[in-house]
Amino acid sequence: MASPPSTPAIPGNINTNITLKITTQRNANPKLTSRLLEIATSAFRDDQTFNWRYPTRHEYPAHHQHMFWRYLGHELLDPTIWVVVAYLIDNGVEIPVGYSTWQRRGPGTEEAVRGRDSWLQKSERNLFALHERLNNFLFPNPSAYKPAIDLMAKVFEETENLVKQMPQFENHLHLNILVVDPAYQRRGIGEALVRWGVNKSTTEGIPCALEASRAGKRVYTKCGFEEIQICDGLHPTPEKPWQEGMHCREEGCQFGVGSFMIFVPPSLHLQ
Repeated sequence: MASPPSTPAIPGNINTNITLKITTQRNANPKLTSRLLEIATSAFRDDQTFNWRYPTRHEYPAHHQHMFWRYLGHELLDPTIWVVVAYLIDNGVEIPVGYSTWQRRGPGTEEAVRGRDSWLQKSERNLFALHERLNNFLFPNPSAYKPAIDLMAKVFEETENLVKQMPQFENHLHLNILVVDPAYQRRGIGEALVRWGVNKSTTEGIPCALEASRAGKRVYTKCGFEEIQICDGLHPTPEKPWQEGMHCREEGCQFGVGSFMIFVPPSLHLQ
């Protein structure tokens, strides 16, 4: 069941020509999804965490792009996730220039997303998951470095456990991914996509959480997020560029994964 386009009020000095639309499997199309995959692979081309986890990914571009399709395909079918696509008018044509995905988590989620799911969507979701498991078994990503992948999974597990211990975070929004086409960066697109989640958080009275890269920390701080913890990271060495087991949580460490950050809406501050 498709959600209607959503264009929230965007305060501040953000480009007012940015349009935000909710995208699901019902209103997506091959041209749009191909464009979103192009944006993701371009945005993360030189990302440090992908360098750790997939050090030879540039030798296997098809596998690398399919990894993003596995993420996006699942998110388009998941009723707990909102895929928010940003558009700009370029030479008279509206084109996608970035997207973010926000997931509602917690015991109140099922009731909150009622109406965003259907038996057909559930069937599609199960078939997609089965297809991806088979694909991963038959055609594993040759660039994957498992120790680094496992460490990153551990980072997300640790932050999720931290969230569960925090008051008022029983139900919350989580930013899964934020990407902007490098050709359109520094136009307020990333901030607009972050503020979509902040606006939803404020409207529904639930907090937000995310894991921020060092590069992304500034925009999240600008949108009202605060840092709670430094995320773990790998320490490469010349002899073992992807050595397992050497971690760091020091602020400013060049190998730190990033920061765990939260946003608490004003209504919760008053409680």
